[in-house]
Amino acid sequence: MAETPTKPNRIKGMLPSSTIVAHKPGTSSTNSQGITAATNDIGIVRLPNGKHFAIVVFVADSPEKEPVREGLIAQISKTAWDYYLNKAN
Repeated sequence: MAETPTKPNRIKGMLPSSTIVAHKPGTSSTNSQGITAATNDIGIVRLPNGKHFAIVVFVADSPEKEPVREGLIAQISKTAWDYYLNKAN
């Protein structure tokens, strides 16, 4: 899962490019009203100090386009990264 090439703009999107992330993204279809029921990513992120954190982000019932939904997941992941990176120091 650490070599998953799909959906690099989600959990991995705003993290340093060398970050090891084992993740599994998922996306549902979009209905005729333009609502996507689910855009998600679940993963385990390795910090520079060798510790890890688990993260799950699920964006539900969104009218936004995929880049916006993925950007939200990336922002949440980056916030968690910053928190655990600062907590480790």
